[in-house]
Amino acid sequence: MTSEDGDGFRFLWYLNRADGTVPWQSEHRVAPSLEHLRQTVAEIDRLGYYGVLCTAREPIALVSATEQLRFLVPEYPGAKPPAMMAEQAQVFDHYSGGRLIINQVNGADPVLARYGRFEGKDERYRVSAEYWETVRRMYGDDPSAVEGEYFTAGPQYKPAIPGPRQERLALWGTGASPAGVAHAAQVLDVYLSFLAEPAGLARTFDTVRAAAAQAGRELPCGVLASVIVRDTDEQAWEHFEWQLSQTDPAEMRRLADRNLRSFGFPGLEEITSPDPQVQARIEALRAGRLPGRDELEFAPGLAAGLTTWTSGEPPFDIAGKGSGNYLIGSPRTVAQSLERLSEQLGARTWILSGWPLAAEARRFAEQVMPLLMESPVAAR
Repeated sequence: MTSEDGDGFRFLWYLNRADGTVPWQSEHRVAPSLEHLRQTVAEIDRLGYYGVLCTAREPIALVSATEQLRFLVPEYPGAKPPAMMAEQAQVFDHYSGGRLIINQVNGADPVLARYGRFEGKDERYRVSAEYWETVRRMYGDDPSAVEGEYFTAGPQYKPAIPGPRQERLALWGTGASPAGVAHAAQVLDVYLSFLAEPAGLARTFDTVRAAAAQAGRELPCGVLASVIVRDTDEQAWEHFEWQLSQTDPAEMRRLADRNLRSFGFPGLEEITSPDPQVQARIEALRAGRLPGRDELEFAPGLAAGLTTWTSGEPPFDIAGKGSGNYLIGSPRTVAQSLERLSEQLGARTWILSGWPLAAEARRFAEQVMPLLMESPVAAR
C-alpha cells in the first residue's frame, strides 16, 4: 500500500510544532518541544506511514526517532546557496539512509523578502529550475563549476560527505499558474495540491500530466487534506463542529483579512466569490461569526475548515486555495471518499493532517488503512 511506483495508496502525515486538540487556539495547544515532536514522529513511523511533511525547523533532529519514515522538508529555492543546500541534503541522507524528499515551495513575496529574494512570481519558477538543477548536480558530487543566469559557483573541491545517495534528489511541489505548471513538468517528481472542489482539481491534474507528457515525463500527483475519523459519521461531524465551537470568531476574522491581503487578494470587506456557499462563509466572517456546517460542507463528507498547514492561509477556503479542506466521517465513509477521489483525480499520494497529530494519525492508520488495503484501487 506504500509502494513508490504509483500502484496503490501512499500516505504521509503532517508534522508541525503546533499540536493539540484545536492547535490554532492557544488554550488548546500543546507546548512545543523537541521531545513531543520525537514522540509524535516515532508513533507515525510505527504506524506504517510512507513519510511526514515536516515543517519543524530542524528535521534532522527527528531522524533517530524513526526507522523507515521519509521526511518531506519544505525549502525555498535560492534562500540557501546551492552548495549549502546540496551538502545539507547529503548530511540528511547520510544520517537517515536516504530518506529525504524536498518540498519545493515557490513562496510569497513577503516571506521571500526575509531571505533576500525579490523576484516576481513567474521569475521565481525560472530561479527554481536553475537552482534545483544545480543542487542536484552538487548533491551527486559533480565537481564542475556553475555559470548560470542566477547562480554562480566555483568547482567543488571538498570530499563528498559519505553515506547513501539517492539516484535523483526527490522534489515534490506545486504551482497552478502556466509558469508553475511548466516548472512542475520540468523539475518535480510529484505534483501536489490541496484538496479543492474535485472536478476543478481533476482538470488541474490533467493539465499538469499533459505538460509532463509533452516534456517526455510522467508526473504523479498527490493531494493534501485534513481528516477527522470517528466510529460514526455523526461523531466525526460532532468533533468538527466542536473544534469550530472552540474557535474565536474575531481572531478568524482578523486572520482572514490579513492573510487574504498577504496573498494579493482583496481584504475581507472587499472580496467576493461567485460560489454562493463560499460567499456565505465570507459574509459570516464579516458578521463576526464562524460559518456553519451547511456553509462548509461542499460535497458529501468534504468540508472547508481550519488547519495549521500554514499560518498564512485564509481560513475556510474563502480564497479557493483548499488548504483547510477535510475528509470527515466513519472509517468506511472516509475510505470510500478516498477511493472515489483517487479514481477521479488519478492521484494515490495523500498527505494528511488531523489533531492531535499522533492520535488522529493512529485512528486513520488503524481504522481506515486496513479498509483501503482491500480496495481495487490499492491493488493496481
